[in-house]
Amino acid sequence: MADQFDLVIQNGCLVDGSGRSGYRADVGIAGGKICRIAQRIESGRAGQTVDAENRVVSPGFIDTHTHDDLYLLSCPTCDDKVRQGVTTEVIGNCGQSAAPSNEAHREMLTDFLKIIGSAQIDRADLNSTSFDDYLRKLEGVKPGINVMALVGHSTVRMCCMGMADRAPSDRELKDIQSLVSRAMQEGAFGLSTGLIYAPGNYATTEEIVALAKMLTPFGGIYATHMRSESERETEAIAEAIRIGEEAGVHVHIAHHKIGGRSNWGKSSETLRQMADARNRGIGVSCDQYPYRAGSTYLAAILPPRALAGGPSVFSRKLKDEAFRRDIVRAVEDGTEPGWDNLLKGSGFDGILISVSRQRDYVGKTIAQIAEMERKSPYEVIFDLVAEENIGVIAILFGMCEEDIRRIMQDPWTMIGSDGIPGFGVHRVHPRMTGTFPRVLGKYVRQEAVLSLEEAVRKMTSLPAATFGLKRKGRLQEGFDADLVVFDPSTIIDRSTFDEPNRGPDGIDHVFVNGRPAVEKGRILGATSGRVLRRE
Repeated sequence: MADQFDLVIQNGCLVDGSGRSGYRADVGIAGGKICRIAQRIESGRAGQTVDAENRVVSPGFIDTHTHDDLYLLSCPTCDDKVRQGVTTEVIGNCGQSAAPSNEAHREMLTDFLKIIGSAQIDRADLNSTSFDDYLRKLEGVKPGINVMALVGHSTVRMCCMGMADRAPSDRELKDIQSLVSRAMQEGAFGLSTGLIYAPGNYATTEEIVALAKMLTPFGGIYATHMRSESERETEAIAEAIRIGEEAGVHVHIAHHKIGGRSNWGKSSETLRQMADARNRGIGVSCDQYPYRAGSTYLAAILPPRALAGGPSVFSRKLKDEAFRRDIVRAVEDGTEPGWDNLLKGSGFDGILISVSRQRDYVGKTIAQIAEMERKSPYEVIFDLVAEENIGVIAILFGMCEEDIRRIMQDPWTMIGSDGIPGFGVHRVHPRMTGTFPRVLGKYVRQEAVLSLEEAVRKMTSLPAATFGLKRKGRLQEGFDADLVVFDPSTIIDRSTFDEPNRGPDGIDHVFVNGRPAVEKGRILGATSGRVLRRE
């Protein structure tokens, strides 16, 4: 008896994720799996057919670096990602995960998660005392894409010692290790750190090594927002590699970039550091978003010691004139240890406010606001942070195209949006809605930085193998039917810094576990995603 399929995609050029050249074939799907890849599959054997003539058929894209932990609870269909062709994403990055939490520090964690939307969701969704509890909540909302989660170092540290600017006691360290180990048992894929942010940047290398060792029995990954992405970046990479080597785990460097004009061109050195480590047998990879600007909460430009005690404490301290003068001296002097001086790297005219209760400030730089308000730029920053603590999000311009292209061409670089959700209303960084089409449109078709096949490999099989995803990332019989059908001649991002919520062009169809999620560019509201747990 002839095979019957739920869906057959015909006449497409298959770019299968392996990196090899595209080839013409049909794909037959049944039960959420790729059941047949053949030169020709008769349409009469399918419940539904899609004609992919003049289109590329590829595996669904894997976004290796996201902050959709709470966005998924608010918008389970994850519209901003699925319309880009993303069918799987990694959450819990930069040391921030939505779980675990405890009563003693829940309010502090809620404030800490403002940047990823804690003010936009039901407070009950922030009460996940265990990692398993949070993953079950995700399963309960029936996500539209597949989700894999990391446990955040800052989150577990906060559970055990709040925002204390010190090393943990022996008892506290054991408690933090226990939380990491339990999260791994409950399905986390690894540990993330945000060593540029408080309280993550209060941790020593030895503390992180001790926690990373909890990953080893599970084959987990260590994903890090390093201590520096500018002046001290080579030292930060050396620390990350040391952690991987001493703990015996794979190191994944988040959103690799070279910040600050004085550092431009150093990507040759940083990529060589990673290659040297791989030659010594240490697993090292990285991801990247294809933009010259990054984004984070405005308070992150202050020295770490200024943020000790948490948002309510530093908001109060910033109303003191002597404290403000001390911070100005630290920024201008630039010699305070253990701190990435983001303000020096971007300048007042390179920091754009994207989210604030002060609606007149949104879309303006600190320099423009200072002129408008007849204040010093420092006063603008201090007043905003004192009033809204980490609720103010900024976009910081500080990278160059030469480094972006060089990092993108490295064979171990993947694509991660690092998108901060705007919940459809805020003017956040356009990477949230445009990252993957931008790579395929600007950097593949228009500028030939990558071949189409290599770009797709970086978005599919490479992250699947790196993060330990089985049966995803390739067009292969027996694999999950996560697929994208797109027009290589028109695919492009349309989101901009002024209009970041605009969807891309050129993506015709997206299928998640065999079910249609996007059809002719229209989001269908699929609920066929899965919450993945490390096997």
